[in-house]
Amino acid sequence: MQKILVPTDFSRNAMKAVIYAAEIAKRCNATICLFHVLEAVTGRIHQPFELHERLEEEIVNNRQNELATMKNSIAISYPDVKINTEVIKGIVTNTIAEFAGKNEIDLIVMGTKGATGLKEIFMGSVATATIGSTKIPVLAIPDEYEMEEPDRIIFATNSFEENELLLNKIIDLAKLFSAIIHVTVFIDTDSAEAVDYLNYTRRLSQYVEFLKKAYPGVAFKSELIDGTEFEKTIEEYHVKNEADIIAMITYQKGFWERFFQKSITEKMASHTKIPLLAIPG
Repeated sequence: MQKILVPTDFSRNAMKAVIYAAEIAKRCNATICLFHVLEAVTGRIHQPFELHERLEEEIVNNRQNELATMKNSIAISYPDVKINTEVIKGIVTNTIAEFAGKNEIDLIVMGTKGATGLKEIFMGSVATATIGSTKIPVLAIPDEYEMEEPDRIIFATNSFEENELLLNKIIDLAKLFSAIIHVTVFIDTDSAEAVDYLNYTRRLSQYVEFLKKAYPGVAFKSELIDGTEFEKTIEEYHVKNEADIIAMITYQKGFWERFFQKSITEKMASHTKIPLLAIPG
C-alpha cells in the first residue's frame, strides 16, 4: 500500500478518518493525500464575471489553507508520514473516484455520519456513492467510532473468494495491525434448512484451511452466524467479539442484494458503529 486518499470536508469526523489513515500510513510507509472537492456554491446570475472569479479564487485559497492547517496538525503526531494536499473543483463523488483512479490510489479512507445500527445508507450519499463509483477499496470511519488499534477484523462472506487481488486488501490490513481475521458466513433462519447449515459448515471449514495455507502468517477464526437480518446479526457478532473492522467484498449483483434489496454499491451497510472496509469485487 503506497497511496492513501482521504477526502475531507474539514469536519470532526473527517479528522478521525485522517488520523486512521495516518496510523495505516505509518505502518506501511504510505503517502496520504488530503483531498477536498470544491463544488459550485455560487451562481453567475446577478454577479459580474470578475467578481465571481475573484470569489472562487478566494474560496480555493481558503480551502488550501484549511488543508495546510490539517496537514500541520497531523504532522505533529505523525512526523514521518508524508502528506500531500489537493483542492479540485467538481462534483464530490465523481471527482473522488476520478482522482483516485488517475493517481493509482490504493485505499480511500473517509468519514461517515450516521446513527445506530446497520439499516440505512451511511454518510448520506457521499460514502455510498463513492463505494458505488470506484474500483478502489474504501475504508469508512463512523462518526461515533473512537479510534482503537484494530486487532480483530470480521470478513463477512458467503462467496468464499479465493482471488488474491481481493483477499490481499484484507490480509494486508490484518498484517499491519497483527489482527485476527474472523471469517463469518451468514445464514438466514427464515429460509435456511438443516442441509444449508451442513453445507455451509463444510464449505467454511474448507475455506479457512485454504486461507491458512495461502496466508500462513495470519490468524483466522471462523463461525456461522444466523438470524433474520444480516445487519442486526453482524452487529451483534462484532459487539460480542469486540471486532474493530468489518470487511466485505462487494458485487453489483449477487448474494448481498438478497439482504439489502439494492446494489451493494448503493446500500452497503449504513450507520455502522465500527469501520467498514468495502472491497469492489
